[in-house]
Amino acid sequence: MNLKRARNPYIYASATVLGLLLVGWLFGQLMATSDNTYKRLLLLQDVVNQVSQRYVDNIPADNLYQRAVEGLLDGLDPYTELIPAEDFERFKEIQIRSEYVGTGISISRTNSQIVVMNVYPGSSAYSNGVQPGDKIVKINDESAHGWTTEQVSLRMLGEQGTRVEITVSRHGAEEPLKFKLTRNPVVVPTVTRYFMLDGSTGYLRLAAFTERSAEELRQHLQQLLDQGMTSLVLDLRDNSGGLTDPAIQICELFLEGRQLIVAIRGRHSEDSSSYFSDGKPLLRDGLLAVLINEYTASSSEIVAGALQDHDRAVVIGRNSYGKGLVQTTCPLRNGDVLKITTARYYTPSGRNIQREFFSRVRTLAMQSNSIDDSTEEETQVIFETDMGREVLGGGGIAPDVKVEMDSAATDPYIIRLNSHTFDFAVAYKSMNPGIKLPFKASRKIFDSFVSYLEGKEFKLDNEKLESYSDYITDYLLTYRIAEVVWDDNAAYKMVAMHDPQLKRALQVLAGGTDQKQLLEKLSEEEESK
Repeated sequence: MNLKRARNPYIYASATVLGLLLVGWLFGQLMATSDNTYKRLLLLQDVVNQVSQRYVDNIPADNLYQRAVEGLLDGLDPYTELIPAEDFERFKEIQIRSEYVGTGISISRTNSQIVVMNVYPGSSAYSNGVQPGDKIVKINDESAHGWTTEQVSLRMLGEQGTRVEITVSRHGAEEPLKFKLTRNPVVVPTVTRYFMLDGSTGYLRLAAFTERSAEELRQHLQQLLDQGMTSLVLDLRDNSGGLTDPAIQICELFLEGRQLIVAIRGRHSEDSSSYFSDGKPLLRDGLLAVLINEYTASSSEIVAGALQDHDRAVVIGRNSYGKGLVQTTCPLRNGDVLKITTARYYTPSGRNIQREFFSRVRTLAMQSNSIDDSTEEETQVIFETDMGREVLGGGGIAPDVKVEMDSAATDPYIIRLNSHTFDFAVAYKSMNPGIKLPFKASRKIFDSFVSYLEGKEFKLDNEKLESYSDYITDYLLTYRIAEVVWDDNAAYKMVAMHDPQLKRALQVLAGGTDQKQLLEKLSEEEESK
């Protein structure tokens, strides 16, 4: 594929407001600035000098200049930020390459303990037998009690080929276990789920957009085609985006002919470009459904928007997040890197799906999983797809078929209860060796879980427990135990038919023999309402 590249290779789709004034750069360009700018820079310097010399507390001038830059960027948008030089390599490893040098575990912190949540296949931790649920108590004979996940991560990372010893406590083991692990390159998969839902329908979940994502998706897509897949559900829920190029490459897997995927328009010509498909799709004629929700953002919205505008997919779920802007990384003289908003992106129908109310407040809400959906009813401009179907711009991607999640999934009581399912699953696995696929939690397991909660001083609400018993048993406990015993892919396969949005996608795909017929039928149903 021959894509026209922007000047910087790391371009991000994200929701922001364009603008930048960089203090450090301006100081380096004083002779080229206007008198007015020069006077403002002198004002800043005078203020910094006065504060550093006379303020009641001693604050170094370097610290004050750093605060000035941070304050300047903080007034712009949520995703324009200064990345310190020492953090940029880590940023590139995870968000761009999806690869790092380490032991191959993901961790979380619970009650002052560091718990292994996942072990990546092929890593040193995987081959040495580290398991989800193991609690890290020591690293190189140094107690890890009270450490943050960042402190543990820093000690687990290092030069390739070096070794680190971890000591873990494991449920059911009488003594702590020691593992000597070798740091090696670890690839974090971005396609996290992939299997056949039935004899003809495949399912793929993409968790992020990194340099590896398009090729990963292509490989798994081919595997499903080899198993007889003729229809696909592509799950972009909770995918907050990443690189733009993989989004374009993924659209090419489904679009036939030379079709516009996304248009990027910036303040300067070098920040503007249009990207078209190469006309060589892997899934040429198969039916396609795309799942989205309120945390589907940026590059995910490029994919969903392009496939919707060209009537190549039916989009199912909830309104997406609404990030319609692009970012670029700019190296600075001191080694730091500025990640800055440089353009807006537009779907093939001309939509910019940026939410007008977007702000840092919404970004914080996204990070805390507390987005208020009442904002979805804002005024939006109407556009048309290739077939003439109406789609909306300005407020995220609106699904063709709106489906809410199970009410139990959003109940605060069930959310708190779910925080105990992992530890219960670890204990259940240790007491029940030899669990085999397919697995489904039973009423007996539900009752054991309720007893477990009593021992954790969890306030039991018998009415809610009974009301949601099927959801807790069939979904939460089945998934969590299967995740601990096998992995996320196997676990979700066990509970997929209890996912209302996925179930609706299967119903929709069963309603037509080709994509056009399927979409025409949905339009007729919508008009009849």
